[in-house]
Amino acid sequence: MSTATPTKPSKKASARRAPSKTTGARPTRRRAGAALPAWADLPETPSRLTAQATRAKAGAKKASQKAAQKVRQRGRALDAVPSLRFGLVTLAVCVVLTLFLGHAYATRATLDALQDARREHERLLLTHQRLQGDADRMTGPSAVMNRASTLGLEEGIAYGPTIRLGEE
Repeated sequence: MSTATPTKPSKKASARRAPSKTTGARPTRRRAGAALPAWADLPETPSRLTAQATRAKAGAKKASQKAAQKVRQRGRALDAVPSLRFGLVTLAVCVVLTLFLGHAYATRATLDALQDARREHERLLLTHQRLQGDADRMTGPSAVMNRASTLGLEEGIAYGPTIRLGEE
């Protein structure tokens, strides 16, 4: 039987490790009693792209959480009771429709009243013209002269023949 001895990692393999979380250019010192990580503890394929993608996902998640929190804060009163919001929206729509239909019917009624008034005005105008014609015929010169002569009025100069000057 052979016994497997652990092999030392080459320097090339350690260069591919994920960057440490320290922020300086100084290498970190290890304590004398601290155990080093085993090869099994290291990730299979560490890369910068994986770390960047993880940070990007975390940033996007944080931004979406902030946006959701703003929406919750803004609409909390009406969103807590969705039936209340629905009721208020329905009531507002009904009020607007009622006002619109009331206005339409009122406009139609006003138009009908206006047309009735125009018809009445036309009827009264025709009646007035007919009665004015009758009054003009009853008080015209021919009717008055005939009635005056029957009552004994004698014709004077005013009613004589037309005088023309300059004619011989």
